[in-house]
Amino acid sequence: MKKFLPFFLLLVATTVVAQNKDYLLSTDGMGAIKLGMPLTELNKLLQKEITLKVINIDSVRLTETVKTKYKGIDVEIGLFKRQDNIITVDGIKTSSPLCKTNTGLGIGTTKLQIIAAYNGYHIDAKPDFTYIDEKPVKSKTKSTVTVKEDREGYAIIFTLVNNKVVSFEILPIYDDEE
Repeated sequence: MKKFLPFFLLLVATTVVAQNKDYLLSTDGMGAIKLGMPLTELNKLLQKEITLKVINIDSVRLTETVKTKYKGIDVEIGLFKRQDNIITVDGIKTSSPLCKTNTGLGIGTTKLQIIAAYNGYHIDAKPDFTYIDEKPVKSKTKSTVTVKEDREGYAIIFTLVNNKVVSFEILPIYDDEE
């Protein structure tokens, strides 16, 4: 029994670490789902065929969002049809408490914790706005914190309610004015 206990604890620790990698958030994706990943690879990873309802049906629409499961959690995956007709992952969104960044940030994290964890990154913290009679009204409870390595590129967007993270979104952010 004494020899079995250390082996069992090692097995449990290895399993926990492996599961955490499945839900690890970074600026390039979540776990094995990466921005820019072709739909064919995504289908293999999810072990199911994603049914498209807009792309390939409406020749004008080049984007679509699908809701699916990844390793047992709900995710929304944004898809984009490139000029070469390859459909790729263009965004990932989840509100699962299993997801965390490599700095340990997850659901319930505060704005100040995000800013401290990503010191040296480009950070954009701002309140949400709603429009009433075409006039912007600043939310007193909702805000977002966007974290990027540079002014443009892949980003993690933390959505906060009452200064606590409630969801994450990973997507590319580029300045189209150039």
